[in-house]
Amino acid sequence: MAPTALYRSLLREAHKMGDYNFRSYAIRRVKAGFKTNRSLQGEAAAAAIKDGEEQLAVLKRQAVLGQLYPSARSVME
Repeated sequence: MAPTALYRSLLREAHKMGDYNFRSYAIRRVKAGFKTNRSLQGEAAAAAIKDGEEQLAVLKRQAVLGQLYPSARSVME
């Protein structure tokens, strides 16, 4: 998966999180992760992309679980 497509997919899944705190944390973590790994090249970049794909799978599972067990709306929403 290309880095830009991975970034967009991660953000899209992060926005699906039901709870405000989890959603904010996921978005912040995605942006920070891509910012710190911006200068990686070669094998390190491939490893970071593979790790990002694993994190995407985790985010997808968390979003589904959040929809199965919704919580009350936060004051922040």
